[in-house]
Amino acid sequence: MESLLFSLGCVLPLFVLILIGYILRRLGMINDNFVSVGTKVVFNVSLPVQLFVQIASSDLTNVFNPKLILFSLISTAILIALAWILIPRFVKGKAKQGASIQALFRGNFAILGVPLAINMFGQEGAAPASLLLPFIVPFYNAMAVVVLTIFSPEENASKKIPVKKILKGIITNPLIIGIVLGVPFALCKVTFPSVVTKCLNSIANLTTPLALICLGGQFSFKLAKANLKISIPITILKLVVIPAIMLSIAVAMGFRGGDLGAIFVLYSAPTAVASYVMAKNMHSDDDLAGQILVFTTFFSCFTLFLILFILRSLQLL
Repeated sequence: MESLLFSLGCVLPLFVLILIGYILRRLGMINDNFVSVGTKVVFNVSLPVQLFVQIASSDLTNVFNPKLILFSLISTAILIALAWILIPRFVKGKAKQGASIQALFRGNFAILGVPLAINMFGQEGAAPASLLLPFIVPFYNAMAVVVLTIFSPEENASKKIPVKKILKGIITNPLIIGIVLGVPFALCKVTFPSVVTKCLNSIANLTTPLALICLGGQFSFKLAKANLKISIPITILKLVVIPAIMLSIAVAMGFRGGDLGAIFVLYSAPTAVASYVMAKNMHSDDDLAGQILVFTTFFSCFTLFLILFILRSLQLL
């Protein structure tokens, strides 16, 4: 029951923010221009600052675990490759394909994963999850740029991989810039003056509420109904099938305790809020991306509890 209440406490506030955005739109207090400008602010300002703060405050030296890092990166790469091969067989339209692939591999690790690990293991026990942050988040963002560029409607006429466009997208991506800038501060263990920390945190704290209110302001039940044939299978894959497979492999490889907990939050978390923001800013199917985000966020309340209960019952955590 404690795990269920914690899952609800983590996830329901995100869902409430989406609902607030939906109500504000219906009351006429926000419009399409607000949604467009708001997501640009998140993508270009608040989310890069949030990632910078998270990376800069990470300890990259004391808890270094190459086995955990390699497992997470390689398994995510395999997941992306499989989604890349299989999704186009079942989903029509490049924009929908790109949004679907991104939703499958990109979890809400930065916002939800680390707090969940801290609740399960305490601050010290959550070190493996914090360790993954500067490795998995840049990988998520770089691969999201690759996927959304290649599966862009603008690339329909060409079969060539737009290498220059992808590299430019990675180099100029504000999220990746925020992460890269944070790494030297983490390695040098730089401590910011309190006034700087407060300013950075104030900007970073805009990310989740603003992004989710914009998502709620854009959400349409009519469009959601039209996309159910895609969003429901993606939600089941994201919250049930992928965690079951990845955790089974991790257990077979000997991961236990905090390391297994890091893998649990990596693959059991709902789709990342940033997936909707990036889909909208890179001209992918942001409606579908937003709907998958809503579904995975809501249903993860229950799947997180169920998977955590199973792992604890088997005495693996």
